[in-house]
Amino acid sequence: MDVGVLAVRYAKALLGYAREEGVAGEVYLQAKILLDCFAQNPTLTTTLEDPLLSRPEKLELLSSALTGEEKTRDVMRKFFALVLEKHREAFLSSSLVNYQDLYRKSEGIAVVKIITAVPLEKEMEDKILARVSGMLGKKIELQKSVDPSIEGGFIFDIDDYRLDASVAAQLRKIRRSLIDKNRRIV
Repeated sequence: MDVGVLAVRYAKALLGYAREEGVAGEVYLQAKILLDCFAQNPTLTTTLEDPLLSRPEKLELLSSALTGEEKTRDVMRKFFALVLEKHREAFLSSSLVNYQDLYRKSEGIAVVKIITAVPLEKEMEDKILARVSGMLGKKIELQKSVDPSIEGGFIFDIDDYRLDASVAAQLRKIRRSLIDKNRRIV
């Protein structure tokens, strides 16, 4: 079966169950924490797929990353138990990513990524959130990162749209235009 289809099915089931239990937002935060664990520990997926590790050990491993209220942890443990029972460990991180996407769509949340050369000040971050939220008419989830190689300015991603206002991009444009003018002269 297609990985994407299966992951979406599990994500829809988790979202439905979390809504029934009234903890969809908290499960969204737990999914974020777990996906950070998968990103920081690339061997986590292979560990979960290891047939020598028992199902209770795998469940304990996944549950150890959970925080928050008991009701939320129970929802996540039941989800993990289902995934482990059906031997779908390989699809767990994809299911969590799909859960986040489904939750964001249902709650009207847009993900905005901003890359700057230096860390953003709180005042500037608040201005960005207010402006973008007003433009999109949605709640905003801001993901910040610092990349000194852009030399200054910022790179702004909203869904599939990118605004590259970095100094490095401006320098590349100037360089290209000078090379093009030089070619026309010769």
